[in-house]
Amino acid sequence: MGKKIVEDVIARSQILSPYDVGETIEGLASKIGRGIQEILKLNSNENFFVPLEFIRDVLRQVVEEADPRIYPRDEFRQLKEAIGGYCNVSPGNIVVGAGSDQLIDLVSRIFLKEGDEALSIEPTFVIYERCVRIQGADYRSVPLKEDFSLNVEAMLSSITPKTKVVFICSPNNPTANQIKSEDILKLSEDFEGIVAVDEAYADFAGATLVNRACELENLIVFRTFSKVFGLAGLRLGYAVMNGRLAKAIGDKFQMPYSATVTALKAAVKMLNKIEDVKRMIDALKAERSKLINALNGIRGVRAFPSETNFVLFQVNMDSSLVYRSLLNRGIIVREIGRVLKFNNCLRVTVAPSHIMERFVDELRGVVGGYA
Repeated sequence: MGKKIVEDVIARSQILSPYDVGETIEGLASKIGRGIQEILKLNSNENFFVPLEFIRDVLRQVVEEADPRIYPRDEFRQLKEAIGGYCNVSPGNIVVGAGSDQLIDLVSRIFLKEGDEALSIEPTFVIYERCVRIQGADYRSVPLKEDFSLNVEAMLSSITPKTKVVFICSPNNPTANQIKSEDILKLSEDFEGIVAVDEAYADFAGATLVNRACELENLIVFRTFSKVFGLAGLRLGYAVMNGRLAKAIGDKFQMPYSATVTALKAAVKMLNKIEDVKRMIDALKAERSKLINALNGIRGVRAFPSETNFVLFQVNMDSSLVYRSLLNRGIIVREIGRVLKFNNCLRVTVAPSHIMERFVDELRGVVGGYA
Protein backbone atom coordinates (compact mmCIF):
# COMPACT_ATOMS: atom_id res chain seq x y z
CA MET A 1 0.00 0.00 0.00
CA GLY A 2 2.75 2.42 0.95
CA LYS A 3 4.57 1.84 -2.32
CA LYS A 4 1.42 2.62 -4.31
CA ILE A 5 0.94 5.90 -2.47
CA VAL A 6 4.51 6.91 -3.28
CA GLU A 7 4.11 5.88 -6.91
CA ASP A 8 0.92 7.96 -7.16
CA VAL A 9 2.76 11.03 -5.87
CA ILE A 10 5.64 10.44 -8.27
CA ALA A 11 3.17 10.13 -11.14
CA ARG A 12 1.45 13.38 -10.14
CA SER A 13 4.81 15.14 -9.99
CA GLN A 14 5.36 14.51 -13.70
CA ILE A 15 2.97 17.32 -14.59
CA LEU A 16 5.02 19.80 -12.54
CA SER A 17 8.11 21.63 -13.68
CA PRO A 18 10.97 22.26 -11.23
CA TYR A 19 11.63 25.87 -10.40
CA ASP A 20 14.85 26.73 -12.21
CA VAL A 21 17.01 28.86 -9.92
CA GLY A 22 19.81 29.07 -12.49
CA GLU A 23 23.51 28.93 -11.82
CA THR A 24 24.79 29.51 -8.29
CA ILE A 25 27.70 31.81 -7.52
CA GLU A 26 29.97 29.07 -6.19
CA GLY A 27 28.92 26.63 -8.90
CA LEU A 28 29.72 29.03 -11.72
CA ALA A 29 32.96 30.19 -10.12
CA SER A 30 34.14 26.60 -9.92
CA LYS A 31 32.99 25.83 -13.46
CA ILE A 32 34.84 28.72 -15.11
CA GLY A 33 37.80 28.83 -12.75
CA ARG A 34 37.22 32.27 -11.22
CA GLY A 35 36.84 33.57 -7.67
CA ILE A 36 33.36 33.90 -6.22
CA GLN A 37 33.94 37.65 -5.79
CA GLU A 38 34.25 37.91 -9.59
CA ILE A 39 30.79 36.45 -10.23
CA LEU A 40 27.87 38.83 -10.81
CA LYS A 41 24.55 37.23 -9.84
CA LEU A 42 21.92 39.20 -11.73
CA ASN A 43 19.25 36.59 -12.42
CA SER A 44 16.89 36.59 -9.41
CA ASN A 45 15.88 40.24 -8.93
CA GLU A 46 17.54 40.54 -5.54
CA ASN A 47 18.13 44.02 -4.15
CA PHE A 48 21.82 44.97 -3.98
CA PHE A 49 21.05 48.61 -3.26
CA VAL A 50 20.49 47.71 0.39
CA PRO A 51 24.11 47.55 1.61
CA LEU A 52 25.10 44.22 3.15
CA GLU A 53 26.54 45.97 6.21
CA PHE A 54 23.23 47.80 6.68
CA ILE A 55 21.41 44.45 6.87
CA ARG A 56 24.11 42.85 9.01
CA ASP A 57 23.78 45.69 11.50
CA VAL A 58 20.04 45.00 11.70
CA LEU A 59 20.69 41.28 12.17
CA ARG A 60 23.23 41.92 14.92
CA GLN A 61 20.57 43.87 16.79
CA VAL A 62 18.09 41.04 16.24
CA VAL A 63 20.53 38.45 17.58
CA GLU A 64 21.05 40.52 20.71
CA GLU A 65 17.31 40.88 21.33
CA ALA A 66 15.81 37.58 20.16
CA ASP A 67 15.35 34.46 22.26
CA PRO A 68 15.17 31.66 19.65
CA ARG A 69 14.09 29.17 22.32
CA ILE A 70 10.63 30.75 22.36
CA TYR A 71 8.04 30.53 19.58
CA PRO A 72 7.31 33.96 18.06
CA ARG A 73 3.96 35.48 19.03
CA ASP A 74 4.34 39.14 19.95
CA GLU A 75 6.68 39.45 16.98
CA PHE A 76 3.80 38.70 14.59
CA ARG A 77 1.67 41.40 16.18
CA GLN A 78 4.53 43.89 16.12
CA LEU A 79 5.23 43.22 12.45
CA LYS A 80 1.56 43.54 11.46
CA GLU A 81 1.43 46.89 13.25
CA ALA A 82 4.58 48.04 11.46
CA ILE A 83 3.26 46.87 8.07
CA GLY A 84 -0.05 48.57 8.81
CA GLY A 85 1.75 51.85 9.36
CA TYR A 86 3.79 51.42 6.20
CA CYS A 87 0.82 50.48 3.98
CA ASN A 88 -1.77 52.61 5.81
CA VAL A 89 -3.99 49.59 6.53
CA SER A 90 -5.25 47.95 9.72
CA PRO A 91 -3.12 45.11 11.18
CA GLY A 92 -6.34 43.07 11.06
CA ASN A 93 -6.13 43.07 7.26
CA ILE A 94 -2.71 41.41 7.19
CA VAL A 95 -1.59 37.78 7.06
CA VAL A 96 2.15 37.11 7.46
CA GLY A 97 3.93 34.10 6.00
CA ALA A 98 7.31 32.64 5.05
CA GLY A 99 7.64 34.58 1.83
CA SER A 100 4.89 35.60 -0.56
CA ASP A 101 5.35 32.25 -2.36
CA GLN A 102 4.13 30.45 0.76
CA LEU A 103 1.08 32.71 0.91
CA ILE A 104 0.34 32.20 -2.79
CA ASP A 105 0.47 28.45 -2.15
CA LEU A 106 -1.79 28.88 0.89
CA VAL A 107 -4.41 30.79 -1.11
CA SER A 108 -4.26 28.09 -3.80
CA ARG A 109 -4.83 25.37 -1.19
CA ILE A 110 -7.75 27.24 0.34
CA PHE A 111 -9.63 28.18 -2.81
CA LEU A 112 -8.75 25.42 -5.30
CA LYS A 113 -9.44 21.71 -5.44
CA GLU A 114 -9.32 19.04 -8.12
CA GLY A 115 -11.66 19.98 -10.95
CA ASP A 116 -11.39 23.73 -10.31
CA GLU A 117 -9.35 26.05 -12.46
CA ALA A 118 -7.30 29.20 -12.10
CA LEU A 119 -6.61 31.86 -14.68
CA SER A 120 -3.58 34.07 -15.11
CA ILE A 121 -1.72 36.14 -17.69
CA GLU A 122 1.04 35.15 -20.08
CA PRO A 123 3.93 35.58 -19.67
CA THR A 124 4.17 35.80 -15.88
CA PHE A 125 5.72 34.31 -12.74
CA VAL A 126 5.74 30.50 -12.96
CA ILE A 127 4.90 29.90 -9.29
CA TYR A 128 1.19 30.50 -9.87
CA GLU A 129 0.90 27.57 -12.26
CA ARG A 130 2.96 25.38 -9.96
CA CYS A 131 0.74 26.07 -6.94
CA VAL A 132 -2.44 25.52 -8.97
CA ARG A 133 -1.33 22.21 -10.45
CA ILE A 134 -0.19 20.89 -7.06
CA GLN A 135 -3.84 21.19 -6.02
CA GLY A 136 -4.91 19.10 -9.00
CA ALA A 137 -6.65 22.13 -10.50
CA ASP A 138 -6.36 23.30 -14.09
CA TYR A 139 -4.30 26.35 -15.00
CA ARG A 140 -5.04 28.54 -18.02
CA SER A 141 -3.43 31.78 -19.16
CA VAL A 142 -4.44 34.70 -21.37
CA PRO A 143 -1.70 36.52 -23.30
CA LEU A 144 -1.05 40.16 -22.50
CA LYS A 145 -1.50 42.69 -25.27
CA GLU A 146 1.53 43.52 -27.40
CA ASP A 147 2.24 46.56 -25.22
CA PHE A 148 2.20 44.21 -22.19
CA SER A 149 -1.08 45.65 -20.88
CA LEU A 150 -3.87 43.48 -19.52
CA ASN A 151 -6.49 42.24 -21.97
CA VAL A 152 -9.43 42.64 -19.61
CA GLU A 153 -12.07 41.55 -22.11
CA ALA A 154 -10.18 38.37 -22.98
CA MET A 155 -9.64 37.60 -19.29
CA LEU A 156 -13.33 38.00 -18.48
CA SER A 157 -14.44 35.96 -21.49
CA SER A 158 -12.07 33.16 -20.45
CA ILE A 159 -13.69 32.75 -17.03
CA THR A 160 -15.86 29.66 -16.66
CA PRO A 161 -17.97 28.32 -13.78
CA LYS A 162 -14.91 26.30 -12.76
CA THR A 163 -12.69 29.39 -12.42
CA LYS A 164 -12.11 30.15 -8.74
CA VAL A 165 -8.94 32.30 -8.73
CA VAL A 166 -7.34 34.81 -11.09
CA PHE A 167 -3.64 35.57 -10.52
CA ILE A 168 -2.21 38.90 -11.66
CA CYS A 169 1.42 39.94 -11.16
CA SER A 170 1.73 43.73 -11.06
CA PRO A 171 4.33 44.93 -11.84
CA ASN A 172 4.64 41.80 -13.91
CA ASN A 173 7.58 39.43 -14.11
CA PRO A 174 9.19 39.26 -16.66
CA THR A 175 7.66 42.18 -18.62
CA ALA A 176 8.48 44.68 -15.81
CA ASN A 177 5.36 46.81 -16.33
CA GLN A 178 2.64 47.66 -13.83
CA ILE A 179 -0.87 46.57 -14.75
CA LYS A 180 -3.41 49.40 -14.61
CA SER A 181 -5.27 49.42 -11.31
CA GLU A 182 -8.58 50.08 -13.04
CA ASP A 183 -8.13 46.95 -15.16
CA ILE A 184 -7.54 44.78 -12.10
CA LEU A 185 -10.47 46.34 -10.26
CA LYS A 186 -12.67 45.65 -13.29
CA LEU A 187 -11.77 41.98 -12.93
CA SER A 188 -12.60 41.97 -9.23
CA GLU A 189 -15.95 43.65 -9.90
CA ASP A 190 -17.05 41.29 -12.68
CA PHE A 191 -15.59 38.03 -11.31
CA GLU A 192 -17.18 36.15 -8.41
CA GLY A 193 -13.95 34.38 -7.43
CA ILE A 194 -10.69 35.57 -5.89
CA VAL A 195 -8.46 38.08 -7.68
CA ALA A 196 -4.98 37.53 -6.27
CA VAL A 197 -2.50 40.31 -7.10
CA ASP A 198 1.22 39.78 -6.60
CA GLU A 199 2.80 43.16 -5.81
CA ALA A 200 6.32 41.92 -5.10
CA TYR A 201 7.75 44.84 -7.11
CA ALA A 202 5.16 47.53 -6.32
CA ASP A 203 7.58 49.63 -4.25
CA PHE A 204 9.62 50.24 -7.40
CA ALA A 205 6.54 51.42 -9.29
CA GLY A 206 3.86 54.02 -8.67
CA ALA A 207 0.66 52.33 -7.52
CA THR A 208 -0.68 49.71 -5.13
CA LEU A 209 -4.04 48.10 -4.45
CA VAL A 210 -3.50 47.31 -0.76
CA ASN A 211 -6.12 49.84 0.37
CA ARG A 212 -8.73 48.51 -2.06
CA ALA A 213 -7.95 44.96 -0.91
CA CYS A 214 -9.13 45.94 2.56
CA GLU A 215 -12.45 47.14 1.15
CA LEU A 216 -13.28 44.44 -1.40
CA GLU A 217 -14.41 40.92 -0.54
CA ASN A 218 -12.49 39.11 -3.26
CA LEU A 219 -9.21 41.02 -3.71
CA ILE A 220 -5.98 39.74 -2.11
CA VAL A 221 -2.64 41.54 -2.50
CA PHE A 222 0.67 39.78 -1.86
CA ARG A 223 3.79 41.71 -0.81
CA THR A 224 7.28 40.58 0.14
CA PHE A 225 10.36 41.66 2.08
CA SER A 226 12.60 39.89 -0.46
CA LYS A 227 12.79 42.71 -3.01
CA VAL A 228 12.63 46.28 -1.76
CA PHE A 229 13.97 45.46 1.73
CA GLY A 230 16.74 43.13 0.57
CA LEU A 231 15.73 40.26 2.86
CA ALA A 232 15.34 37.51 0.26
CA GLY A 233 17.34 35.05 2.38
CA LEU A 234 15.06 35.47 5.40
CA ARG A 235 11.91 34.39 3.49
CA LEU A 236 9.16 36.72 4.71
CA GLY A 237 6.04 38.04 3.02
CA TYR A 238 2.53 39.21 3.76
CA ALA A 239 -0.90 39.41 2.19
CA VAL A 240 -3.44 42.21 2.56
CA MET A 241 -7.18 41.46 2.28
CA ASN A 242 -10.52 42.25 3.89
CA GLY A 243 -10.61 41.74 7.65
CA ARG A 244 -13.02 38.81 7.74
CA LEU A 245 -10.98 36.81 5.27
CA ALA A 246 -7.70 37.74 6.96
CA LYS A 247 -9.00 36.49 10.31
CA ALA A 248 -10.27 33.24 8.81
CA ILE A 249 -7.00 32.55 7.00
CA GLY A 250 -4.78 33.67 9.86
CA ASP A 251 -6.69 31.83 12.58
CA LYS A 252 -7.83 28.68 10.79
CA PHE A 253 -5.81 28.01 7.63
CA GLN A 254 -2.35 29.44 8.29
CA MET A 255 0.02 27.23 10.27
CA PRO A 256 1.10 28.70 13.62
CA TYR A 257 4.53 30.30 13.82
CA SER A 258 4.74 30.56 10.02
CA ALA A 259 7.86 32.76 10.12
CA THR A 260 11.02 32.82 12.21
CA VAL A 261 11.63 35.23 15.05
CA THR A 262 14.74 36.44 13.23
CA ALA A 263 12.84 37.32 10.07
CA LEU A 264 9.98 38.98 11.96
CA LYS A 265 12.23 41.18 14.08
CA ALA A 266 14.47 42.08 11.13
CA ALA A 267 11.45 43.15 9.10
CA VAL A 268 10.22 45.43 11.87
CA LYS A 269 13.63 47.05 12.12
CA MET A 270 13.78 47.56 8.35
CA LEU A 271 10.35 49.22 8.42
CA ASN A 272 11.62 51.48 11.19
CA LYS A 273 14.38 52.54 8.78
CA ILE A 274 11.97 53.21 5.94
CA GLU A 275 13.41 56.64 5.10
CA ASP A 276 16.80 55.01 4.48
CA VAL A 277 15.12 52.33 2.38
CA LYS A 278 13.28 54.96 0.32
CA ARG A 279 16.61 56.62 -0.53
CA MET A 280 17.85 53.23 -1.71
CA ILE A 281 14.75 52.87 -3.89
CA ASP A 282 15.45 56.27 -5.45
CA ALA A 283 19.04 55.23 -6.16
CA LEU A 284 17.80 52.03 -7.80
CA LYS A 285 15.34 53.92 -9.99
CA ALA A 286 18.06 56.29 -11.14
CA GLU A 287 20.36 53.40 -12.00
CA ARG A 288 17.49 51.63 -13.77
CA SER A 289 17.08 54.59 -16.12
CA LYS A 290 20.82 54.67 -16.80
CA LEU A 291 20.85 50.94 -17.52
CA ILE A 292 17.94 51.13 -19.96
CA ASN A 293 19.64 53.99 -21.82
CA ALA A 294 22.94 52.11 -21.88
CA LEU A 295 21.33 48.93 -23.21
CA ASN A 296 19.48 50.83 -25.90
CA GLY A 297 22.80 52.35 -26.88
CA ILE A 298 24.18 48.93 -27.86
CA ARG A 299 23.54 47.97 -31.47
CA GLY A 300 21.39 44.86 -31.60
CA VAL A 301 19.93 45.32 -28.10
CA ARG A 302 16.49 46.65 -27.15
CA ALA A 303 15.59 47.32 -23.51
CA PHE A 304 11.93 47.55 -22.50
CA PRO A 305 10.62 50.11 -19.98
CA SER A 306 10.67 48.92 -16.37
CA GLU A 307 8.79 49.62 -13.16
CA THR A 308 10.66 46.93 -11.22
CA ASN A 309 14.20 46.24 -10.07
CA PHE A 310 14.98 44.34 -13.26
CA VAL A 311 15.07 45.09 -16.96
CA LEU A 312 13.83 42.88 -19.78
CA PHE A 313 15.85 43.24 -22.97
CA GLN A 314 15.94 41.71 -26.42
CA VAL A 315 18.99 40.84 -28.49
CA ASN A 316 19.22 40.34 -32.24
CA MET A 317 20.85 36.91 -31.91
CA ASP A 318 20.21 33.64 -30.12
CA SER A 319 19.48 34.57 -26.49
CA SER A 320 20.74 31.20 -25.25
CA LEU A 321 24.09 31.93 -26.88
CA VAL A 322 24.23 35.34 -25.19
CA TYR A 323 23.29 33.75 -21.87
CA ARG A 324 26.06 31.13 -22.10
CA SER A 325 28.61 33.69 -23.26
CA LEU A 326 27.85 35.91 -20.27
CA LEU A 327 28.19 32.90 -17.98
CA ASN A 328 31.67 32.30 -19.35
CA ARG A 329 32.44 35.90 -18.41
CA GLY A 330 31.18 35.39 -14.85
CA ILE A 331 27.77 37.03 -15.23
CA ILE A 332 24.51 35.25 -14.43
CA VAL A 333 21.36 36.69 -16.00
CA ARG A 334 18.01 35.06 -16.71
CA GLU A 335 17.29 33.73 -20.17
CA ILE A 336 13.61 34.28 -20.93
CA GLY A 337 13.44 33.48 -24.65
CA ARG A 338 10.19 34.42 -26.36
CA VAL A 339 7.95 37.06 -24.78
CA LEU A 340 4.77 37.35 -26.85
CA LYS A 341 6.01 38.45 -30.31
CA PHE A 342 9.52 39.31 -29.08
CA ASN A 343 12.15 36.60 -29.54
CA ASN A 344 15.51 36.25 -27.79
CA CYS A 345 14.78 38.06 -24.54
CA LEU A 346 16.82 38.09 -21.33
CA ARG A 347 16.29 39.65 -17.92
CA VAL A 348 18.87 41.37 -15.73
CA THR A 349 18.67 42.61 -12.14
CA VAL A 350 19.35 46.31 -11.65
CA ALA A 351 22.40 46.67 -9.40
CA PRO A 352 24.69 49.54 -8.32
CA SER A 353 26.52 51.39 -11.07
CA HIS A 354 29.92 49.63 -10.84
CA ILE A 355 28.15 46.30 -11.37
CA MET A 356 25.98 47.58 -14.21
CA GLU A 357 28.97 49.13 -15.95
CA ARG A 358 30.74 45.77 -16.03
CA PHE A 359 27.56 44.01 -17.19
CA VAL A 360 26.99 46.49 -20.03
CA ASP A 361 30.63 46.26 -21.13
CA GLU A 362 30.53 42.46 -21.13
CA LEU A 363 27.21 42.38 -22.99
CA ARG A 364 28.55 44.79 -25.56
CA GLY A 365 31.52 42.47 -26.01
CA VAL A 366 29.27 39.45 -26.44
CA VAL A 367 26.86 41.07 -28.91
CA GLY A 368 29.67 42.81 -30.78
CA GLY A 369 31.64 39.62 -30.89
CA TYR A 370 28.87 37.86 -32.78
CA ALA A 371 27.59 40.73 -34.92
